[in-house]
Amino acid sequence: MADSKSPGEQPPEDDTALLTTALNHYWTLHDGRFNRAFQILNYYLVATAILFAAYTGAINGKHYGIAAALALAGLGLTAVTTAAGVSELKAAEQAEPVLTELQKRMAGGLGIDPDRMVIFRAGMPRRRVAVPVAFGLVTLLDISGLLYALNFYALTHHHGT
Repeated sequence: MADSKSPGEQPPEDDTALLTTALNHYWTLHDGRFNRAFQILNYYLVATAILFAAYTGAINGKHYGIAAALALAGLGLTAVTTAAGVSELKAAEQAEPVLTELQKRMAGGLGIDPDRMVIFRAGMPRRRVAVPVAFGLVTLLDISGLLYALNFYALTHHHGT
C-alpha cells in the first residue's frame, strides 16, 4: 500500500490509502441512504397494516365516515412515504457514479479487471421506474378505498327528498 504524502508529492490517483478512504466514505454514504429508505418502507408497511385493519373494521361496522378518514390518512401516508423514500433513493444514487469511478481506480491499481468490481449498472433504471409505479398503484388503491367509503357514507346518510 502506498504511503499518504502531502499534496503535490504524490498524485492522488496513485494513493491507495486515499482511494480506500474515499471509497469507504462514499460507500457509507450510499449504504446509509439505502438503509434509511428501507426503514421508511418498513415504517410505511406497519402503519399501512394498522390503517388497513382500522379501515376494514370501520367498513364492517358501517362507520363509513371513519373509513373515509382512514383512507385519507392512508393517502397522506403514501404521499409522505413516497416523497421521503424517493428522496433517500436519489441521494443514494448520487454516490454511485463516484463509487464506480473509485472502484475502477482501485481495480486498476490492484491489477483487477474493473468490470468485476463495478456493481452499479443495469438494475438502476428498473428501480427508478419500479418505485414510482408501486407507490402509484398504492395511491390508486387508497383513492379506491376512499371512494368506496364515501359512496356508502352518502348512501347511508341520504335522506331522500
